[in-house]
Amino acid sequence: MSKENQIRRIKELRRNRSKSTILRFSLLVLVAAIAWSWTAKSLHESLISEEQRSVNLQNFLEKIIPDPTRESGKWSDSLPWIFKNLHDDNGLAAGLMTFGLATTAIWISGILAFMILPMASKNLATHRPLGIMVSNNKLTNILWVIVNRASRILFLFTRSLPEYVLGFLLLSILGPDPWTLVLALAIHNFGILGRLGSEIIENNNSETPKAFIAQGNGRFNSYIAAMVPESFSRMLVYYFYRWETCVRESTVLGMLGIASLGFMISEAKAGRDFDKMIVLILFGSLIVILGDILSYWVRSRLRLNKI
Repeated sequence: MSKENQIRRIKELRRNRSKSTILRFSLLVLVAAIAWSWTAKSLHESLISEEQRSVNLQNFLEKIIPDPTRESGKWSDSLPWIFKNLHDDNGLAAGLMTFGLATTAIWISGILAFMILPMASKNLATHRPLGIMVSNNKLTNILWVIVNRASRILFLFTRSLPEYVLGFLLLSILGPDPWTLVLALAIHNFGILGRLGSEIIENNNSETPKAFIAQGNGRFNSYIAAMVPESFSRMLVYYFYRWETCVRESTVLGMLGIASLGFMISEAKAGRDFDKMIVLILFGSLIVILGDILSYWVRSRLRLNKI
């Protein structure tokens, strides 16, 4: 095909391509919103002048350097200071508390979601699980539809509640108790893991679960004995992903007054100890990185064992 024919063919394809009115309207709204945000005066008005912003930035950049380094000019002198902040000033304990709270929350949400997944999956919560007729009873069919819709609505409702909002609500009930943070994270992640898990189950096209049901073992036995082992590695990926998110969110929620890294970061910010605040933030990041390494190691072991 000559170059002219290629150009003519490309132009013809462009003219005949499908056109989405909704997509074009959405792009128009997006462009209009961006233009308005840049031109709206109320968004640019501030009580802080440009000069004050520059001074604040300079002070921040100076204060994030640890005190021993500012005095001596040597970064090696800051190592004992960092150890003191993490050990003697309970930074390490706060980090372990953050790790423990996030882990407890993800275990609770994971176990509850795991129990409800069969009822929220469209291919199991039906009178024809995995396409195999089990019952012709109309009342049973209606009951399964109700169970499936209720389970999916429960997942939708819980994941639509932000952790921070749940933290405020539970804080007024339980006070600054660690369970406030655990329950806030568990409720939100229950809905997310339920949604992701139900998609994994619904996309399972293996013949083994069908064989279980065809032999009269039932949908729940098929779920436990066939679907979960086959999908366990993918479920674990989502589990660790949400665990990492829980560690980050537990740090943020700690700013509500719950003992964790977030609480100590908030205190350091209030005291304008920006160097200590940066150390605690980096320590929280280190916990997430170690969790990611652990996640990769576990999944690699599962792949070796073909799970």
